[in-house]
Amino acid sequence: MARTNKNKPLEPGLLATFRLFLFVQLALTVAYVLIHMHLGQLTNDAYCVLALAVVGTLLLVGYLSSARLQATFGHHYFVLALVFSIFLSTLVQGELIQSFIDPQNYSSEESVWLIFLSLFFPVILVAWQSTFGGVVGYSFLAVGLEAVMLHFSNSEWFDQVAYQQSIFLRLIVFLATGAIISLIMKRQRRQRQELLAANQQLRHYAATLEQLAVTQERNRMARELHDTLAHTLSVRSLWQSAPERSYAMLEDSLQTARSGLTESRHAIQALRAGPLDDLGLILALRSLAENAAGRAGAALTLELPASLEKLSPDVEQSLFRVAQEALENIVRHAEAKSITVRLEQAAKSLVLSISDDGQGFDPAKVDMHSHLGLKGLRERVELFGGNLQINSQPGKGTTIRLELELQ
Repeated sequence: MARTNKNKPLEPGLLATFRLFLFVQLALTVAYVLIHMHLGQLTNDAYCVLALAVVGTLLLVGYLSSARLQATFGHHYFVLALVFSIFLSTLVQGELIQSFIDPQNYSSEESVWLIFLSLFFPVILVAWQSTFGGVVGYSFLAVGLEAVMLHFSNSEWFDQVAYQQSIFLRLIVFLATGAIISLIMKRQRRQRQELLAANQQLRHYAATLEQLAVTQERNRMARELHDTLAHTLSVRSLWQSAPERSYAMLEDSLQTARSGLTESRHAIQALRAGPLDDLGLILALRSLAENAAGRAGAALTLELPASLEKLSPDVEQSLFRVAQEALENIVRHAEAKSITVRLEQAAKSLVLSISDDGQGFDPAKVDMHSHLGLKGLRERVELFGGNLQINSQPGKGTTIRLELELQ
């Protein structure tokens, strides 16, 4: 009959609606019997019919309320309930036909409509849960079972012709209704699957964003620690260039280590660099460049604007850190004789350029994964949508150019 998938769960609300239909059908049956008995048109056997309807309905409702039976019968659970519902409806109707005292008081048309109503609603349930093939199976089973039961009834005065004429119309109504509901449910299931897929993608996207945020925060902390420790502990280069002063600088080294630890803690707790808070970006860059040139013993050329339009704290910090890393690399590795720091602001862009005439290097041979400084530069610039270019050749110096489109 109604072909259901073994792994397909029942539609939400299906069983509750089925039970509600059974109670409504029972109420209509009781009202029908009581009205005709009050009019004196039914025999006392009608009480037996009424008891049959009540007991059968309660049994079916109990069956539809049992989770254990649902687990036992599996995908046959709903099908068995439908078959029993058809059997109960046609049995009660057939017994009512035989309970009329006077055949003249019985209306075959009335019986046809009662049977139609009792069998029409399950079509909706079948189309709700199954496919159109299930609707076809239910329709023919319901009509066939009803025809067999009424054929073997003892009601010789029952108008078989009237019933036969209603079969074709009933099938058309059942099939048309089932086709419409099946089409609606098919689209609804497809939309439900699309929604579930979208929700799954959204959960995956949320998890990815969370992981990305964690990764970015770890990378930021790594950059901050690298920048701060590398700059503070750069005294190591002085030890190598002036070993005769090593004993005199011992105390300074210990103090530098303590200062490095303090600055490392500040880097973990703060996003903005200290000089930015005290001096602002332009003066901080000037101080940074002059300090680096003095340590490297190189001439300094500064081209900085008198003022800048308001920039976000994150952008200011990133610009400062890029300059800090680039200048520190010059001091430690370039052996440069001149350094140029240039900052230009146009209508919609900001360009920071730092160049030197030192020994340079081949960018193609630098391992970005092992060189934390250059990797940190690129990551930092990418975070706020900037463009970083590193131009260098062995023996011809290095130029680092950062371009940022302003919003």
